Amino acid sequence: MHPIQLNTDLEGALALNDNAFELCRDFLPPDGALLFTQVSRYLDYSTDIAQKPDFKVGDILKLILPFLRGAGLTNDRLAEYSRHHVSLVPKAEDAYRFLHSLDFPIFAVSAGYRQFAMAVAARLGFAPERLYCSEFDLDHYEVSAGESEELRGLMGKIVAAPAIDLPPEAKSLDDLAPEVQEAIHLLDTIFQDTIPQMDLGRIYQGTTIMGGPEKAQALEDSLAQTGLNLTNAMYVGGSLTDVPALEKVRTGNGVAVAFNGNHHAIGVAEIIVVADTAWPVALLAAIFQHWGKEGVVELAQSSRPGASRYLVLPEAMIEPIAMGLQGSTFNLYHPNTSRREDVLRDSEAMRRRLRGDAIAGLG
Repeated sequence: MHPIQLNTDLEGALALNDNAFELCRDFLPPDGALLFTQVSRYLDYSTDIAQKPDFKVGDILKLILPFLRGAGLTNDRLAEYSRHHVSLVPKAEDAYRFLHSLDFPIFAVSAGYRQFAMAVAARLGFAPERLYCSEFDLDHYEVSAGESEELRGLMGKIVAAPAIDLPPEAKSLDDLAPEVQEAIHLLDTIFQDTIPQMDLGRIYQGTTIMGGPEKAQALEDSLAQTGLNLTNAMYVGGSLTDVPALEKVRTGNGVAVAFNGNHHAIGVAEIIVVADTAWPVALLAAIFQHWGKEGVVELAQSSRPGASRYLVLPEAMIEPIAMGLQGSTFNLYHPNTSRREDVLRDSEAMRRRLRGDAIAGLG
């Protein structure tokens, strides 16, 4: 048996939600979903194209907080909403009950808010001290009637602005349509000048986002806790914020898994999973523990002679895994596959099938 630990993203790998998107949709009607989409695309422009030093991947969760607090969201309301709206990846509860029984450390590393991470952890048996997530205290910030009204006005301007469409070939602001440039200038003013000068703008300084670099650091911190190293680590992620952690694990000769990933995650992962159930992660972790990384890679390259020997697991392991996978869609790939574009299409199609178009299209 090999000493291992599992670090997994939360939204996508454990839960189907995008909690921040859903909060905007439900607490900022009727245009909260459009607000989130516009701000998300603005952040994509700011980080990917303009590479503004004041913005980083994952900051969408910070940028929307003044609007949510202005609408009356509190810590307790956020926690209650999260508990009642958790939607888990199919069979996740059974799969993680099995994984906990294998007696190796499991950590969740999420860009999401702690209240939502705690709600998922309670369903899946994660220890609260093994959760890494975004932190803030909504109740610390008072909301005046004037600022609440001002924020509603700013939201109206954002959703009324032209849609921020970013062509894949765009390299600078000049590559965007004039109406998109206009929308970006508007959001620059709102998020870099107007909101930071409001009393509620202080929430930006009081919020810590578990973005891409922070997820990689959380991975290092979790390994320091367990005394293991990167060769012992399996990291499961599916989006842009997971890229630094996936790269770190892959470089360190651990097991980097994209689970129903988008092109960002698939581009850096060593193992690619497309599945409609959480049980493939249980299978890979069991093989990793029993056979080491070699077994996981051999399974992903299953056309190679002799690969099937890595499916020989103890009966106590293989029986629940086989039952969990029964009737499920499960495709496993190694990045060396010649069908890379097909794999990406399959993975993104599964994201849409499980999470819906609105959430699946986010970074």
